[in-house]
Amino acid sequence: MILDPNEPINLEGLDSGERALAMSRRPDCPIDLEGLDSGDRAWVMSRRPDCPIDLEGLDSHDRAWVMIRRPDCPIDLEGLDSDDRAWVMSERAC
Repeated sequence: MILDPNEPINLEGLDSGERALAMSRRPDCPIDLEGLDSGDRAWVMSRRPDCPIDLEGLDSHDRAWVMIRRPDCPIDLEGLDSDDRAWVMSERAC
């Protein structure tokens, strides 16, 4: 129902993953990252180029995912674990 473009968007009562799915798959859905868990916030940021990038509060893997998926995301390797740092460096050719 949340993915049907003919249905109005109503995010009330949805859990974090359901809200992230709607925001990432429906460009007509307003972006509201408040209350989403780290992985769901990263998913929306990585899928919606119109979503503002805010890496604060994301865990290492989720921060790396956004940096890799969004070429407009500044690369900040500080705080990433060694695997995620290597992943970002290999994918973004640092």
